[in-house]
Amino acid sequence: MHSVKTVKSFCRICSAYCGIEVDVADEQIVEIRGDKSHPMSKGYTCTKGRQWAHQYHNDNRLLSALSRADRDQAFTPLENEQALDEIADKLATIIERHGPRAVAIFRGNGLSVSSNGNQVAQAWLAGLGSEMDFSTMSIDQPSKIIAVGRHGAWGGGGHGFAGADVCMLIGNNPIISALNMTGGPPGWNPTSLKEEKKRGLKLIVVDPRRTETAEHADLYLPIRPGEDANLLAGMIRLIIDEELYDKEFVDAETEGFAALKAAVDGFTLDVVAARCGLPAEDIAAAGRLFANAGRGSASSGTGPDMARFPHLAEHLILALNTLCGRWNREGDPVTAPSLLAPNIPPPAQTIPPEFLPPMLNPALNTKTSRIRGIKQVFQEMPTPVAAEEILTPGEGQVKALIVIGGNPVMSWPDQEKTLAALAELDLLVCIDIMHTATTGFADYLLPAAHAFERDGLAEFTDRLYDKPFGQYSKPLLQPRGDVQEEWRYLVGLARRLGTEIHLPGGPIDVHNDSLETLDILELMFPDDSVKVPVRELARHEGGKVFEEFANIRVGAPIEGLDAKLQLLPPEVAPELAELLATPTVVEGRYGEDGSYTHLLAVRRVKHVYNSSCHDFPKNPAGNPAYLHPEDLQELGLRSGETAKLQSEHASIQVIVEADSSLRRGIVSMSHCFGSVPGEAENLALSGANASKLIAVDRDFDPLMGMPRMSGFAVKLSAV
Repeated sequence: MHSVKTVKSFCRICSAYCGIEVDVADEQIVEIRGDKSHPMSKGYTCTKGRQWAHQYHNDNRLLSALSRADRDQAFTPLENEQALDEIADKLATIIERHGPRAVAIFRGNGLSVSSNGNQVAQAWLAGLGSEMDFSTMSIDQPSKIIAVGRHGAWGGGGHGFAGADVCMLIGNNPIISALNMTGGPPGWNPTSLKEEKKRGLKLIVVDPRRTETAEHADLYLPIRPGEDANLLAGMIRLIIDEELYDKEFVDAETEGFAALKAAVDGFTLDVVAARCGLPAEDIAAAGRLFANAGRGSASSGTGPDMARFPHLAEHLILALNTLCGRWNREGDPVTAPSLLAPNIPPPAQTIPPEFLPPMLNPALNTKTSRIRGIKQVFQEMPTPVAAEEILTPGEGQVKALIVIGGNPVMSWPDQEKTLAALAELDLLVCIDIMHTATTGFADYLLPAAHAFERDGLAEFTDRLYDKPFGQYSKPLLQPRGDVQEEWRYLVGLARRLGTEIHLPGGPIDVHNDSLETLDILELMFPDDSVKVPVRELARHEGGKVFEEFANIRVGAPIEGLDAKLQLLPPEVAPELAELLATPTVVEGRYGEDGSYTHLLAVRRVKHVYNSSCHDFPKNPAGNPAYLHPEDLQELGLRSGETAKLQSEHASIQVIVEADSSLRRGIVSMSHCFGSVPGEAENLALSGANASKLIAVDRDFDPLMGMPRMSGFAVKLSAV
């Protein structure tokens, strides 16, 4: 082996983008470790990042384009250009016969590795004239976006985590998920929670499981799944009644206070305690602890968003922060200085809806699915209707699907309907780094470059970093086989179809064969719209803190703009009334007929990222159904045994395991596990697929179609 070269980069398995050092020799990755000099992650990496070399060297990688004339046949290799010729011809025929809406894209978590894949894919589809853009966002936490559209956005941003007096996390386990929310522990350095605790931070955690994050809590509330909106409404009532809110901020910057006060009046501590399965005194203590702190924020993860009343829960989180004045005022340090944003101090005021980015402006998200009237969100069609858009005949039926870095078979809810939809397509193209459960249904496979084989810009975390830090990573290794970045395939298809790809800085020249990734990124982030040009960021291996932007302060309000934060927008009032009128559940008697004994709660695990990283060598096997030990004993089951887990839609077999961190009455599982359909199921190795228990056409949110994916009724029995 030749000498080892160490290169600084950043991990792109998930959106935390932790800094890493990679030892390379003879086009082989020798070791990956955290970069201790990285100003943000400070040497932190998770088990996934340290095993990332396995994904690059994996024998299952796609290294050439593959195609087949019939899905019963085996794939045969072909050149990328020939594959694009054939795909473009088939797309052109489909568009001619059925219109551009017949072509759809699904953007998966695999695009985390791509600095431009998401934006180019959306622009490519728009250039085609189709609005059928689906992504993982709408089966994860879409309610956060809907809530901002209702409540409004504060220009100065929210209080940051560093230096906060209090932090309340609701259904969020950042030590494991690495999910970064404003005011919460940063995903790239969750161990900073310990440092802030030593300084004096008070932590409140709301979760049905005493998670790894909850172990650090000053106050832990083991809530019954799906009752987050009740808890928040009760806290808001307490804070208003005891006059713990920021009266000056509420009077000056909000509308709807009196209406909100009236709407939450029925959420007394006794009512909320009964619904949440919590002591009333603990709910009151949490509300007082949060309200009496000087600085800090409440935030959430997937817990509230996958359960019932998700939009209401997310709105009440925003309303709670607003009541307590947890927004930066004029002269405060900017929480996220963002190098890829204009060099303009953000104003201390509510941003009018027409000034918001199109994704957040409700007036620009008006398109509707053919399925149950489900509406567009974040300028995307919600993924829960994707399978039915393929299966439902008529004008606008989806006939072609391009899956980029995604695995619908494992990640979409209602796997049975997903499988039927994929089989129904006239054309399925998958762009991925490796074979997945979904690629087995494809007509064409296009090999994507691994993060180590491509340029990368930490554009996602740029809007989250609390320092003016930027990082660009150049390829560490030569591309294997015929792999390419996703944008190159889309540019090739646009050239063949005669369509355009428009980015903020102008259209991509699809006829220019010498385009590089930096050229695309400059069109995404034009020099006149950023603090630091992309090419300047690319000059600094390992990233750089640009100290000249370290002391940006929130600016004065812009005269003539009088928008206010909405404490009770029109959509929220009926949701609160509906919530209050909903009967209190009886413990252990769930479902329409009351025969279901438990509630299934979603669970994050540290060794996988949704449907990816499942084959890393150091991972524990399977996806157990965890229960409290006393629940197992009561059911006559023992850890390691196989049991039948049944919902109101379907049943699966699971391996049960004891977990004393759970409250009783809960089954805790992760999504995105399971065997490849058609193969013999090996529960001990691949685990069970919980999405089989979920039907997309029952118990769904009427606004954006997301079915209840957490907090739904189940029961267990011996096999």
